[in-house]
Amino acid sequence: MVRMSTSIVSARTARRRDRARSRTSTPVRTDIQALRAIAVGLVLLNHLWPWHVPGGYIGVDIFFVISGFLITSHLLREHDRRGTISLPRFYARRAKRLLPAALLVALASLAAAILWVPAERWERIAREVFAASAYFENWVLTLTSVDYSAQSEAATPVQHYWSLSVEEQFYLVWPALILLVGWLAERRARGAVRPALIALTVGLGLVSFAFCLWLTGADSAVAYFHTFVRGWEFLAGGALAFAGARIERLLARPGGSAVRGVAQWIGLLALAFAALRFTAETPFPGAWALVPVGATALLIATGSEAPAWSPLRWLSWRPVQYVGDISYSLYLWHWPLIVILPFALHRELGTTARIGVIAISLVLAAATKHLVEDPGRSRLFASARPRVPLLAALASALLIGAAALGVTASASALQQRAADRERAFAASECFGAGALAPDARQRCGDPFGPAKVPPGGDRNTPWFSPQECVLAPPDRQILADGKPSLVECDFSGSAGSRPAEPKSESKSTSGEVWLVGDSHAEHWKGAVYDLARGNDWRVRTTMHGGCPLVDAPLATFKGAPAKKTASCAAWNTEVGDRLRAAPPSLLIVSLWGAAEVVDDGTGRPQTEQYADGVRSLFDDLARSGTEIAVIRDIPNDGARLGIDCVTANGNRPEGCTAPMREALKPDPLAEAAAGLGLPNTRVVDLTPRFCAPSGREGGTPGPICSGVIGGVPVFYDRDHLSRSYAKSLAEPLGRELGRALGRPLLPPKPEQ
Repeated sequence: MVRMSTSIVSARTARRRDRARSRTSTPVRTDIQALRAIAVGLVLLNHLWPWHVPGGYIGVDIFFVISGFLITSHLLREHDRRGTISLPRFYARRAKRLLPAALLVALASLAAAILWVPAERWERIAREVFAASAYFENWVLTLTSVDYSAQSEAATPVQHYWSLSVEEQFYLVWPALILLVGWLAERRARGAVRPALIALTVGLGLVSFAFCLWLTGADSAVAYFHTFVRGWEFLAGGALAFAGARIERLLARPGGSAVRGVAQWIGLLALAFAALRFTAETPFPGAWALVPVGATALLIATGSEAPAWSPLRWLSWRPVQYVGDISYSLYLWHWPLIVILPFALHRELGTTARIGVIAISLVLAAATKHLVEDPGRSRLFASARPRVPLLAALASALLIGAAALGVTASASALQQRAADRERAFAASECFGAGALAPDARQRCGDPFGPAKVPPGGDRNTPWFSPQECVLAPPDRQILADGKPSLVECDFSGSAGSRPAEPKSESKSTSGEVWLVGDSHAEHWKGAVYDLARGNDWRVRTTMHGGCPLVDAPLATFKGAPAKKTASCAAWNTEVGDRLRAAPPSLLIVSLWGAAEVVDDGTGRPQTEQYADGVRSLFDDLARSGTEIAVIRDIPNDGARLGIDCVTANGNRPEGCTAPMREALKPDPLAEAAAGLGLPNTRVVDLTPRFCAPSGREGGTPGPICSGVIGGVPVFYDRDHLSRSYAKSLAEPLGRELGRALGRPLLPPKPEQ
């Protein structure tokens, strides 16, 4: 008994000695703490003031390089000391270091979402909370980013966990690779271990970088979250772990202090350049990631020592170092506050609120650091075997998964009840756009009253495909940026059947309708499909986000240089050829022309360039008997009319309004179509179903547009129609299309 007790005490003493040795053998480096402070500061500024620090997202790359350096250094020390690496102990340490704070913030985010965020968003938030807790959030975002609609989906409060997921996946694989390669090399010769590990680091890093260049060019949205794309950033830090001693010897030579100072200035200036000059349009990570990665590696390589004139001296100031100390918790807390506070405050975050986010984040981060992070690392399962914290981590993820399932079930039930209420409400003549009918004011009252239909939710997304629609087979497909875009729908009374083969006659194909354009054409599907059901149409749709159906070079999209110029041109050519080969009865076109600037080099007004860009196609279709309806783009103002405003202020009368003179942007395609004077081309302008005189004494002079009309949120996001409101426009749209066709259409028939 005494012998057993003595052995237990000895084991505990040994573990305490090991912990003390590990703490003393790896002193905190002020340069790395400063880099952590810079990284988290850039991320915060980018999220709060993206127009001032557009490239602040490089803070994540700084973290990746630091992690690669520290983890590889730790693994090499253990391998050198013990000749092996204990994977269970390593994973247990990482779990104790990272999981307590991450799980706390994830659960707090889920609870806050239930309190303040509409139930329509609960399901997605719950799904991502589980993904974040189980460290595969980056793959969830990778899958959603391949869909154009993902560009407009509202962010969840745990979306920033994608970088933690990438980091944990690196932690999962890298130690095992070092152990395996080290073991194989040691079997050949003991002196071959270090060269083999260096070759592994450099070789794998180069392969990852090559993959990064390829995938960023092919699909930057997927590349941004991809673990292997980011692998070379960790491995750049890992390479420093091998070269650190040699670099230190070189810098110890005469003149080394000056070299340090110059290198530190270059590194910090490079980070500042990337943070201020990179934008959301920069193809990233790609080759541009070399700037923050190289700058971070340069700063780590120079170490903590610095001459008096080096900026690193200033960054050793204690407040900066403390921000580095709490950087992990600060990163965790700031984003949920940014996402959830607008719902709690019922308004967009202004300057004061943004400063408040920083202050609250600092307080929460400090408390989490001292009450959760540090105890979790030093006292949680202090005497337990490695499997205990690992099993606890697994159990925690499973518990959060169960909680997420419960929230998802509750959200589904709430959404079903909301859908039932919406269907009953939709039968009213005052539903949505019906409240702005010419004779509706006396019958319906104020059309801009509070929202009766919840904003957002999957049932309101404009990106949907009913059972009557299928992707066209490969031999008839039209590619948009390498992805299939042609969808064929048969609403002629045999729901779900495959559409008939397209006819090849040189005259219009009776009963066939094409809906073509960018995402501002796609958001009309709710109305067009209901009309198609009522009129036995066969419908073909092809969309290319951010691309106008204009035979002219695309120059900019939303004010930034266009990235899809070549794919837009190819899509335009393919669509034009297909329409000429089998002209439909009706072509419906709509574009976000205010955001898509073309430039043929002449400097002429957009209306003239758009007119030249569509004249040939419209003329050819006119001779074939096709009727063309150009739907004028809708009024939109994301900040004042979009979903965020409606979510926060939709229950207040006129809570989300904007003067029509500001919300209704020029539409060069509609102006061009009207100016062509073709007998078969008609411009459909439904602006009166979005804007009307206020009708209130002392209100805004002139018509105003609203984000809520007839109790229905108009927008799904900042500029795309919600499906509910689009469907409420089916009847007035059908009336205008009937005029284009020269015959009245039958009433729309909603999907059952």
